[in-house]
Amino acid sequence: MRSMEERKAVARRFGALVTQLARDKGIAIESGAGGRAELATKLDINVSMVSRALDGEVLPQIWQFAKWAKVLDYPLRNLMVESGVIDAEDWPEDGVPVVPSVTTPPQPLTPDAAADSWQITNPLIRRGLIASIENALAMQAEENARSGVDGGAAARG
Repeated sequence: MRSMEERKAVARRFGALVTQLARDKGIAIESGAGGRAELATKLDINVSMVSRALDGEVLPQIWQFAKWAKVLDYPLRNLMVESGVIDAEDWPEDGVPVVPSVTTPPQPLTPDAAADSWQITNPLIRRGLIASIENALAMQAEENARSGVDGGAAARG
């Protein structure tokens, strides 16, 4: 995970890049010139967010990057790599982005892995947690068998 300073640096790089791209397209982005409002309309976001992004104060929401790329007629990959949002090796120029949650099949979470991820190291607490998880899994399997559920992802309420 990036530090706050690293995230601020990425926002500044994004702002500088989209500012230059907008100017290259002839959009007058200086405050009061109307270009920020024009971008806001095309991006379907408010002028304040456009201004803050251009000024390097914030990054757009992840789903908005494609809109920025389209409006500025710039490849999405280049926009994200050049601004530092992603690393170049995570999205090769001739390939598909590496998204572990999509490109790698999920591994089943074991009770031991759950305890590890929660940093439960005390042996007594760990044994109790693992036993509780195993008991819950057995009870759920019995319930699934009774109701004819295949044991896939269950609804969480």
